[in-house]
Amino acid sequence: MRGFTLLEVLVSLTLGLVLMTFLIGTLFATQQSNRQTQQLVQLQQNSQMLLSLFQSELPNMMFFAGRSLADVASASHQLPPVLGDCVAEFDVGSFPMKDQPYLTLYAEQVKQQKHLSCLSQPKAGSELLQFKRIVGSNVLATQMRTNRFYFETSAASNRFVSSSSAELIPDSLYWPYSHQVFYISEQKHAGDVVPVLMRKRLIRNAAGQAVMDTDSIMDGVERMHFEFGLDANLDGQVDYYLSTVQMQQQHWQQQKHRIINIKFYLLLRSLDEDFSYQNNQLYQMGQQWFKAPSDPFRRLLVSSSVAFSNTRL
Repeated sequence: MRGFTLLEVLVSLTLGLVLMTFLIGTLFATQQSNRQTQQLVQLQQNSQMLLSLFQSELPNMMFFAGRSLADVASASHQLPPVLGDCVAEFDVGSFPMKDQPYLTLYAEQVKQQKHLSCLSQPKAGSELLQFKRIVGSNVLATQMRTNRFYFETSAASNRFVSSSSAELIPDSLYWPYSHQVFYISEQKHAGDVVPVLMRKRLIRNAAGQAVMDTDSIMDGVERMHFEFGLDANLDGQVDYYLSTVQMQQQHWQQQKHRIINIKFYLLLRSLDEDFSYQNNQLYQMGQQWFKAPSDPFRRLLVSSSVAFSNTRL
C-alpha cells in the first residue's frame, strides 16, 4: 500500500494552515462586528433613556402653582435642617431662609476643591444641574405622603410643609415638592474607572428626617453640558443663550432676566474597551468641544432643547 509522499503531506499541511487562518480571521471579524453592534445598540438604548428622563424632568422647571419666585423664596416653614443639604455659593439649599438667597435652578462646572456642598468626589471639570420645583398635581392634607415635602398654597400665605407639620389647613392645596441634583462621578467597576450619572434627591426617611438621598442613574455618562435661554425683556422669547460657566448670580436669581429654555448635551461612553478601535473624534457640545483621548471607547453624543412650560416668575 502506497503512503503519502513528503510533498503531499506538505501541501496538505499548507492548505490546512491556510484554512485555519481563514477561519480564525473570520471568527475574529465576527466577534469584532458583534462587539461593535452590541456597544452601539447599548449606547442608543441609554441615549433614549436619558432623553426621556431629562425631557420629563425639565419642562415644568419653573412651575410653583402660579406663585412668583419672590413668593417662593419668602415662603415660611418650620422644617428641620436637611441632612446633607445641597448648598451653593449663593443658594441656601432645599428650603428658603430669611434674608438668604434661594434659587430654583442652578448649574455649575465642578472645580477640584469647590463645588456643591452635598456632593462627594464629583468629576472635576464636569457640570452639574440642580433644580427645585413642584411635581405632579396638588393633593389635600389627608392625601399627603409621609416620604415627601409639599408646597402649601392658600389665600393668606405660602409655606413648605410635610405630612407631620402642625396646623395643616384642610382647604389648602398641597403640591409635591422636589429638589434634585444631577452630576457625574467616577466609580470603580471590576477594576475599571467608569463615569456614572448620579442623582441627589430630597426625601423624608423612615424616621421622618429630611435627607438628600443618593442614587446612580446610568453608567457610562461621561460629560454633560448645559446652555440657558434667557428672556431679557420679558416678552416670552429667548434673546440669547449662556453656557453654565457664563451664567452669573444675577442670571440665576432671575430678577431682571427669565430663564425660559435649556439646551442639554450628554456624551455617553461604552463601558467595555474595544482594542480594535481607536477614538480620536471631536464632539461639539454647544459652545464646547470635547476631543476623545485616542482611547478604545465608543461614544455617542445626544442633545435636545426644552422650553419651560410654566415660567410665571
